[in-house]
Amino acid sequence: MTPWQKRTNPLIQRMAEDMLLRNLAQKTIDSYTYHIGRFAVFIGKPVEDAVPEDLRSFQLHLVQERKVSWSSFNQAVCGLRFLYRTTLPRPWHVTMIPFGKRPKAGGPRPIRATARRRIYRSR
Repeated sequence: MTPWQKRTNPLIQRMAEDMLLRNLAQKTIDSYTYHIGRFAVFIGKPVEDAVPEDLRSFQLHLVQERKVSWSSFNQAVCGLRFLYRTTLPRPWHVTMIPFGKRPKAGGPRPIRATARRRIYRSR
């Protein structure tokens, strides 16, 4: 991932500065600016002109085509929320950008220690 200082887009630089003012970590700034750059490439127009449907399409692209992990998906969502709440406030509700929910792992649950002791005592 390219450090945010090497990104040339003025809007991404502005977003990075907004995050610096809020004392966000370097890796957080790198991650959010990376995802906003990917979003800009995906929609093919300035992010200032994006509409809620563009965000939805990008999220579907991440899940269905790129098959990113839920961690990466949620980092992209956080980056979009930061951009449209702080750097480019929008009249539409940013909270409508949903987070991904990690599917529950199937399979048996581990046996608790108390149940395990009970099993061994009964033998």
